[in-house]
Amino acid sequence: MRLWMCLLLVVGCSSTNSPAPAPTPDVGAADAAPPLPSLGLNDVSVLLPIPSSPAAKGYLGPTTSGAKGELLPRAVYDEIPKFGVEPAEGLDYARMRAIGIRFDGCFPAPAGCEAQIRVVMQPITDQRATLDSAIHLFYRLTEDELAELTVGLRQLRSLAPEVQDAPLDVHAALIAQGAQGEYGTALNELVLRYAGADNLRRMTFFLRSPSINEFWIMGGFDRANGALKPLDIVGVGKGNQRVDRLDDADTSTGYSYQFTPEGNTPETLTALMSTEVAKTSSAEDRAKALAAVARLENPTKYGPDQLPCGGCHVTTVVAAFTKRDHGLDMATLPDTFMSSHDLTVRGDAAKTPSSLRAFGWFGKLPMISQRVVNESAAVVDDLEKRFPRTK
Repeated sequence: MRLWMCLLLVVGCSSTNSPAPAPTPDVGAADAAPPLPSLGLNDVSVLLPIPSSPAAKGYLGPTTSGAKGELLPRAVYDEIPKFGVEPAEGLDYARMRAIGIRFDGCFPAPAGCEAQIRVVMQPITDQRATLDSAIHLFYRLTEDELAELTVGLRQLRSLAPEVQDAPLDVHAALIAQGAQGEYGTALNELVLRYAGADNLRRMTFFLRSPSINEFWIMGGFDRANGALKPLDIVGVGKGNQRVDRLDDADTSTGYSYQFTPEGNTPETLTALMSTEVAKTSSAEDRAKALAAVARLENPTKYGPDQLPCGGCHVTTVVAAFTKRDHGLDMATLPDTFMSSHDLTVRGDAAKTPSSLRAFGWFGKLPMISQRVVNESAAVVDDLEKRFPRTK
């Protein structure tokens, strides 16, 4: 304002009749662009609502292609072994759709860590449900791409006013806006800009037998220069791990699991492998096994490659039933993951022994494991520290 009055005084004392020049805009803090939003758990781990059918629009599939090629070429998918699982619960390339998308700036690697986008696909039925099988696809990012991606995630958050930072849940903006809404469209564009066959570096798989004699098979491949080699899984080796849900437990009241190979490295859950075993185990053994559960769920204790497949997929159920039956609460244990974020487990994972899904859907029920919640909190803190908001 003082600048504008000064200009008026100059004109009043001048011997000319020329008009006064326009005032220089006063660009202050009020006119500055607001900073991009902070990130929350639902920004780095996105659980999509189930598509109504494989034909539903707005969902990424194996043949969806972007700047780096198809998300999952058929030739890579065909490397998954055939296990004789009935099609009713098996993998189905044509029906696979992305139901979970995760962003990670520091997935532990042999040397340091690796930035990634990860896409979880499940087969979709024609009745708005999923089969209990899944593929987890890992796409490597460069550090420059990660920096760009983080800005993109903040911009995406601006399109999702319905979303809360936590707890981690089915994505509220996708529920409200639909998969073809502003947020869903921008999310797909962001994924396809940075993920495709060119940087697909790992594929893991998970499939379940029919409901009678339930068992799940887990395994995977690393991919380098277009070639696949079986994962060397801790405690399992270069093969697959099988998890059986034994028939000696009613899933409404208990659970009973068996691992093959047992995979008790680096932790053993023997005293809590079933509700019946837990009852007959000593209080000391139960406490030790629950401490192992806490470490398995803590991403600061173990990276995914330091663990066998099965352990992380049962801990959410085991912890919930141990607290119910024996009053043991992991919140009191020193190795339990702690965070300023709300780490509440949403969905049905803690009460569904018949599901081992870590981040996805079991039929029509959302499944989110404690380990995934904890990892998401760690990712948010890492990205906020390394790539702070800019104006």
